[in-house]
Amino acid sequence: MFVSTPLLVVLGLGVFTIGTVVGSFLNVCIYRIPWQKSVIWPSSRCPRCLGEIAAQDNIPIVSWLALRGECRGCGEPISARYPLVEGLVGCLFLGAYLIDVFLAPRDSWGQAPVFGLAQTAYHALFLALLVAATFIDYDLMIIPDQITVTGMIVGIGAGLFWPGLRPEPSQAASALGGFGVGLAGMIVGMLITQGVRAFASFVFRREAMGFGDVTLMGMIGAFLGWQAALLIFFIAPFFGLGHAAWKLVKSIGKRMRGGQLSSSDREIPFGPYLSMAAATVLFSWKWLWEGWARGLFRTLYVLFWWLMGVNVDGPF
Repeated sequence: MFVSTPLLVVLGLGVFTIGTVVGSFLNVCIYRIPWQKSVIWPSSRCPRCLGEIAAQDNIPIVSWLALRGECRGCGEPISARYPLVEGLVGCLFLGAYLIDVFLAPRDSWGQAPVFGLAQTAYHALFLALLVAATFIDYDLMIIPDQITVTGMIVGIGAGLFWPGLRPEPSQAASALGGFGVGLAGMIVGMLITQGVRAFASFVFRREAMGFGDVTLMGMIGAFLGWQAALLIFFIAPFFGLGHAAWKLVKSIGKRMRGGQLSSSDREIPFGPYLSMAAATVLFSWKWLWEGWARGLFRTLYVLFWWLMGVNVDGPF
């Protein structure tokens, strides 16, 4: 199949459109999964008049704009978050497509980017799970196992059936290798998060991190490999600095007014910032690995064995 630049642009628009449709479905998941409700039945309805939302009123982004953010039946305002989530997922899917297909080198001009499209689908599913985890955690301070455990299974399973799907250096040459890399990534992601969680909980004498963050990191490791999972865990707090500063200012103001601080004044969901870090690393990994991370992990590898009394060369 001959693929030209205009066709790649059309494919990109299609990927964005698919992303908005997936975003519309994620809006349903974000609302229903925490309450153990089916994400398939019943169909979407207005919370005020309980009127079923017609197909023409359920077109991602377009319908919200056409209805001016109101229910057609009763005029109840429809939150702007719905089209924003749809647009966000569309942009994330498009970003994965640009990295994996449009900007990816090919052996010959016009070659069909079959592998790149497979990577796009793999990364798009990963990003969709991150979006669902982010908004549920932000709303309710929980990350349901339906999202993270499903993600672990898919991440490991995809590597089993297509060992080269993960980014370097987590690619494998065999099904067994693909399974092992995914399993190792899941274990490392969960262990480092659980270790920090247990240590911080011991120091502060209260739960410092939810177990949902542990399973989320397990999912991230299963999809991207243990090297990327380690980097993501340590850069995620930087994405939450703004939120932490806002919480601190708000808490200080409340205390100065004589108010009592509640748990919500002290707690910050970590899942959204793990997800932001994961998406950032995913989009920048091809440059991040070659430009910096490869050397970092090689140095750490050599240093570890030097401390053990063995002189080795790095594997990267």
